[in-house]
Amino acid sequence: MSVQKKVSIHEDWAVVILGGLIVLLSIAGLLLAVPSFGWENAEQLTSKVLSGKNLQIMGIQFLFVGVVAALGAVLIGRSLSGTLKTFPIVYVLTIVALILTGNSQVKALNLEAVIFSLAIGLLIGNFLKLPVWFKEALSTELFVKIGLVLLGTGVIFSDILKAGGLGLAQALVVVISVWYFAFWLCKKLNIDSELTMMISSAVSICGVSAAIATSGAIKGDSKKLSYVISMVLITAIPMMIFMPYIAHYFNFPQQVTGAWLGGSIDTTGAVVASGSLVGEEALKISTIVKFSQNVLLGIAAFAISVYWTYTN
Repeated sequence: MSVQKKVSIHEDWAVVILGGLIVLLSIAGLLLAVPSFGWENAEQLTSKVLSGKNLQIMGIQFLFVGVVAALGAVLIGRSLSGTLKTFPIVYVLTIVALILTGNSQVKALNLEAVIFSLAIGLLIGNFLKLPVWFKEALSTELFVKIGLVLLGTGVIFSDILKAGGLGLAQALVVVISVWYFAFWLCKKLNIDSELTMMISSAVSICGVSAAIATSGAIKGDSKKLSYVISMVLITAIPMMIFMPYIAHYFNFPQQVTGAWLGGSIDTTGAVVASGSLVGEEALKISTIVKFSQNVLLGIAAFAISVYWTYTN
């Protein structure tokens, strides 16, 4: 009896294909209407947000994103049935977060959908026992990366050139200075060499991806890698939430806030979420700075592998 192997591609290539497909469909004229989530009272909630027309727009959006999710599952070799079961739940929870954010009183508090989405996810993840198939079917990284592709289409090259020189310079300075400081601090704390390299790369470049790349370059211990990844993710959550409010308290301009977020928060997804809490300009600048750091990952991994080879 022959066993048929699943054919799958790397997640990053799936992101390129799906993101490119969405962009091409948009260029071809397939532009979906955006649902309305703004409301002030119960009457507006039912007559505007939960109206038949608005629910129809949500339904069309649900089908479109659902097809993208299904294609993504097929391309990366995940369970299609699991994705089809999981996606509606995630979509409904997202709509709930957007509706909560749409309330005028919530908007006055400067609370965004990211906060409610995170809160809902934390409550479900910590108080409900999710089945294994549900967790395996979740494609959070896939959607974040597709979102970054679409976000990139909105960043005009003139904006990159305008902020690019300083953005690239800042990225280079931040990566080098933070890496060496983290390396020095780890050595002072007598942390072993493998963890030192992983931590230094993770906190200075792009978090989880940098830690994984460094671990591969030095053939590091997978347990130590999991420690570093956990540390990065745990740290990213409070930074993502509180840094925009700190910037608002000190009246930082959006450009400064964006550069601060992009240079300080380790994970790209958290940078995007945090930037969206501040505003469009901050989101754009933070993305440019973080992408500039991400570009340095390949160079850093090569340099680390050379250093590791000659020192160990």
